[in-house]
Amino acid sequence: MFPDRAASPAPHPFRQQSGRRGTGLTLLCASLSLAYPLALHAAEEVAPAAPPAEAETTLQTVTVTGTMDNNTENTGSLASRKASVMKGFETVRDIPQPVTVITRQLLDDRNFLDLHDVLQNTPGVSVDYTDSERVTYHSRGYQIDALQVDGITFSQSGSAFVQPDTAVLDRVEVLRGASGMLRGSGNPSATVNMVRKRPTREFQASAVATVGRWDRHRVEGDVSGALNASGTLRARAVVVADEKEFFQKAKQEKREVLYGVVEYDLAPKTTLTASLQHTDLDATGAWGGMPGNLDGSPLYLPRDTYLGVDWNRWNRYNDEAFAEIEHRFDNGWTARVGAAWVHLALKNGGFKQSYFTRVAGTTNPYLMSVASAQYTGAESTQKVVNAVASGPFTLFGRKHELIVGGEALRTESIDSWGQGSLYPQVVDIRTFDPYGTYAERDVATPGSANPNYTRQKGVFGTARLSVADPLTLLVGGRLSWWEYEVPRTPASNYRIEREATPFAGLVYDFNRNLNAYLSYTEIFTPQNVKDVNGNILQPIRGEDYEAGVKGDFFGGKLTASAGIFHITNEGKAVEDPTSANPCAPYYTTGFCRVAGGKTQSRGWELELAGEILPGWQVQAGYTNTRTKYITDTSSANTGLPLRTIDPRHKVNVFSSYRFDGALQGLTLGGGVRTQNDTYVTAGGLTVRQGGYSIFNAMANYRFSDRYALQLNVENLFDKVYYKKFAPTGISYYYGDPRNVTLSLRASL
Repeated sequence: MFPDRAASPAPHPFRQQSGRRGTGLTLLCASLSLAYPLALHAAEEVAPAAPPAEAETTLQTVTVTGTMDNNTENTGSLASRKASVMKGFETVRDIPQPVTVITRQLLDDRNFLDLHDVLQNTPGVSVDYTDSERVTYHSRGYQIDALQVDGITFSQSGSAFVQPDTAVLDRVEVLRGASGMLRGSGNPSATVNMVRKRPTREFQASAVATVGRWDRHRVEGDVSGALNASGTLRARAVVVADEKEFFQKAKQEKREVLYGVVEYDLAPKTTLTASLQHTDLDATGAWGGMPGNLDGSPLYLPRDTYLGVDWNRWNRYNDEAFAEIEHRFDNGWTARVGAAWVHLALKNGGFKQSYFTRVAGTTNPYLMSVASAQYTGAESTQKVVNAVASGPFTLFGRKHELIVGGEALRTESIDSWGQGSLYPQVVDIRTFDPYGTYAERDVATPGSANPNYTRQKGVFGTARLSVADPLTLLVGGRLSWWEYEVPRTPASNYRIEREATPFAGLVYDFNRNLNAYLSYTEIFTPQNVKDVNGNILQPIRGEDYEAGVKGDFFGGKLTASAGIFHITNEGKAVEDPTSANPCAPYYTTGFCRVAGGKTQSRGWELELAGEILPGWQVQAGYTNTRTKYITDTSSANTGLPLRTIDPRHKVNVFSSYRFDGALQGLTLGGGVRTQNDTYVTAGGLTVRQGGYSIFNAMANYRFSDRYALQLNVENLFDKVYYKKFAPTGISYYYGDPRNVTLSLRASL
């Protein structure tokens, strides 16, 4: 259980409340204790006896061609034994790192509508806010700095990024730990792979209408099927129109999504896939949340407080185009070649905001200065080409597997331009009215495009060597080339040549249900800083050691895993006190740099997903994460956690039961997200928030095969808490109050 502090009757998040703090861990332990004997029973299953010789029947040979169906759609399960996040690996058990699969059924049951909803409820992932529109994700103390779409990595961050809508997704796969062999540079955090829906051979169509609190109205449409009689040409289209307000005054959002994908079997073993996706978002946005008191503590303003204005706008769009050709050879090998183009951009005049800063020298914490800013031009264009081949080979009388491939990524980014700090006005935020206190004025946006380019190329390979029937040795690596270029300021250019990233692992199968794994992998992060001789420092290098066990039972209906990890990230630039200050001509202030920073992350994890009894499903995870600075630019950080706002203990549990008999058609579900207390120190001030639990509930009634009605309630007990907080700046963000949505689904 998490450590308790003194209780207080006040319903504020920074005052510890008594009650259900350990409920999430209790539910998880109960689920695990029930599933353990069931898993043991499944592990002891034996193959059914062959039928008597006289009962044998010879059937006509049937040849099946096509790609392996890893989709979770229409399975009705919260578990998936398949995952495609690691190229060449088909099952979760084959991957010697922890992998969480958020299935289509869980997306529907929890009514997760965008990636933010998914990841804040994913084991081992924390959510942070640069502001209300720019959301970042973290795992094991490090930022998740790139996302994948159908296995292709893109940088999806910045002011033009739109949170992906889940209506187009079949599942979300989260591989925790370093993944340098998959994507080259990055942090040893996690890889998030969003796998989109694919066309079906059989015709199907569905529509979902959702209404919710704060005037939410959403409609989804999804149509899929073959376009010719033979089924060799298939297509699918998904459309979304979503409008909503928020619990804060004057804050609103409008989203539109259009996704189309086509598959064509050029030959029985060759398939061409192409897709287009457009996402459009108009949002009021806001620079931040609310300020704290002068001592850093919260001001406890009403939850509907919005320190923005109704004319704010943060409008943007994202476009994506993909094409892939896959061929399956007769000898068991498969080859894929793909290309993708992604464009993230602000709309014309797409960013116009009011924002608040503290009035200097005031003794009144409610007096703030509000000003205007307007920027335009921010966009990112990313182009990717990749190829991968995998298949079996024989060596020393045993059958092995080999995965080889390469990819090239080019990103052109353009910084926004404009101006801020215009038309300042001092207001009392207790009486601030977002509809009238601060009027809209024209803001010029002088400036011009200043593009920069990032290029990354890599080749990789992994061999899965069958050492013995139960033991598989994995040996692989990647060579990466990385380059950053700013044409207007050539002094900022730098590159990394032939960075080697090794990968090794062992997988031992105890039986057909359970295995154990060990793995070692690396990742690197380039850094544009110079030493006393003017040399660019070597990249930061992350090392990741993983060990654990994985199992799937009852034919894959139930999956479970337990693992431990140890990560070090070493080589971050720190100041060199033996150098001159300033470090001329490389820096105008401060010392030169030396590679001396080191951080560490350790912990253990448990997960359980799937059907534990007929009709009863669960998705549960517990993560214990301990991070610290070993050496840092600031000696005061030594020994402290990397991110004190991230919980050490986090529990996510959701369970549902589908009734039979007289209550047939009814499914009830519920769950909890629990974390321990956290704190943030800044500007010499420290503020803490007690541990809390957020409960949710779901009820679904299926009237027939075609129609179903679903009710979802998030934050069931209307818990008051902050999803982000800090003692300085405009850094307090309330978590959503109780939210209710009602959805009607019609299917053909």
